[in-house]
Amino acid sequence: MAGTSNNINPNEAEWFPSTQTAVQPYAALYGWTQGLNYYCNCTNAEYDSFQSTVTIRALNGWTVQGNYTYQRDLSWDGPYDTNYYFIYGPQNGAGGYGNSSLLPHNQISIAQNFDVPFGHGRQFGASVSRPVDLVLGGWTLGSITTFYSGIPFSPTLGNGYGAGLVTPSAGPNNRPVMGSGAVYPSTQDRGQWIEGCPGGVCTTGPYEYPASAAFGSYPIDTLIGPHFINEDFSIFKQFHITERVSFGLRMDSRNFFNHTNLGSPNNNVQSPTVGEIGGIAFNGVNGTGMRTLQFSGNIKF
Repeated sequence: MAGTSNNINPNEAEWFPSTQTAVQPYAALYGWTQGLNYYCNCTNAEYDSFQSTVTIRALNGWTVQGNYTYQRDLSWDGPYDTNYYFIYGPQNGAGGYGNSSLLPHNQISIAQNFDVPFGHGRQFGASVSRPVDLVLGGWTLGSITTFYSGIPFSPTLGNGYGAGLVTPSAGPNNRPVMGSGAVYPSTQDRGQWIEGCPGGVCTTGPYEYPASAAFGSYPIDTLIGPHFINEDFSIFKQFHITERVSFGLRMDSRNFFNHTNLGSPNNNVQSPTVGEIGGIAFNGVNGTGMRTLQFSGNIKF
């Protein structure tokens, strides 16, 4: 997919490492120092995926459809100054192009329905008494299981470059370079999902300062956040009062097991709380809140 549309500011100051100055392109020409709004088809995005589906229909009352997707979404993402790369990409290479932070690489969803084989008209218990059938017979179970691998994200230098180094005053000045050492701690948890710079000083470790007055080159969105798993569950039954009248009872649960899905970690590698996760995954396509229950009934006649 090419030609993705964007609103950009063509008068954003360009940083020149040699002179250590930031210059707005239209300031000298026309005296314009304000930001401009330009809508253009000036960037690219690429989506590739492998998708598979498995379906089982009515196997002894069990119906299931499972889907697996491996996907890669490459674009001009926004962990750093995306606008800067749109405009000055030619002299900065493809430094702003990489994984998107919108989609995980792996997605699995499984939807199931199971007619419990007990009760009148079913495989077992067809001749049980009416009270037994009323309590135990004729139930149907349903569930939707959803799994996502972690959302990609990027490390940032939230406190600028170190002592003795010039931090650019324009452009993507919060991007480190790749160092050495483990990115993830051996006891990875919500208290620390990623490692940071020792003591907030990025001269050693997995992230390091860029050269003075230069931009960093850490690969875009190559760190991976916590995975997501959710189970939605339903149980329902139709109670036959007479031959023509029935009463339906249903219970639906969101996040049935009340599993905590963690949100994104603090990605400022200079922060004392680097890697700390302070919230849950957002409510949306890759998030859910705490368990909820809903009960409903209906009458058919």
